[in-house]
Amino acid sequence: MGIILPMKDELLEEVLGIIKKAQSKGDLILYPREGRSVDIVTRVQNKALLLKVTENIDELSKQEVSDLKKARVAYDAYTVIIAQRDEKGDLEDEVVYYKYDNIVVTPKTLEDYIVKGQKSLVAYIRGNYVLKINPEKLRERASESGISRGELADLLGISKKAVYMYERGEMHIILEKGVKLASILGEDIFEEFDIFRDTSLHGKVNVGSMPRDKVENALYRVASTMRKLCISFSRMPVDVVLRTEKPISIVKETGMDSNREKVENAEKIAENTNTKLFIIKTPGDVIHLRRIIQRIQDEDNH
Repeated sequence: MGIILPMKDELLEEVLGIIKKAQSKGDLILYPREGRSVDIVTRVQNKALLLKVTENIDELSKQEVSDLKKARVAYDAYTVIIAQRDEKGDLEDEVVYYKYDNIVVTPKTLEDYIVKGQKSLVAYIRGNYVLKINPEKLRERASESGISRGELADLLGISKKAVYMYERGEMHIILEKGVKLASILGEDIFEEFDIFRDTSLHGKVNVGSMPRDKVENALYRVASTMRKLCISFSRMPVDVVLRTEKPISIVKETGMDSNREKVENAEKIAENTNTKLFIIKTPGDVIHLRRIIQRIQDEDNH
């Protein structure tokens, strides 16, 4: 008789299988054991990809979501949430969802993207299905058709300001209006959404936080004097990232039995993000770390 996996484990296995199909290696992150921000780390397009896998997107905590967003900045990585549903029901394949300032897709959409190279034309943002207009093609098609901004606004039932924003690439168009626009100017005026590189799907990330102990206080002081960013996490095996020219991952040594598991999982993140990993036990170790950072920077400058 086969082993029946819990739903979350089945979903993790499915995502790992997709990564394998893409001829990449995916590493499971198993720390912390509950409520972690990253479940799988891999590499795509020469960058780290950090994935949070969940059945229901609305069951994620604020800490999980916040850490995932901060990890995108800390490591200059891609971050995506893989989910099957939200409180309203099942998520649709071939649609890119933008929720809690994170990109959310189904396993099928992820597979289409990293295995088949197929991107989505439709996104769901702030309660609306939207399309992304290619500004240059919009202006070109309108000019070829002899349609003015005002005439196009009248045909779509929108304001001239909205058309102006479309022309500048400053606003997506609601699907219903987009279908009408396509009937006027053609479907090729739309662009696909890139779940990794599309900055229109990335909100602002607040990475600011206060030191939680003496070790972090020392790290924050060093970062301040070096004019570098210091980013702390609560739901990842990595406690702090120093955003130097080459980010540095830091794990605080606690002396507890769980620390080995924590370090092993932090090593997976450091490997996939191409960062060095340091174990810090006391505030005094931070001084040694600063010397190492300075030496690395000096070597890179020569």
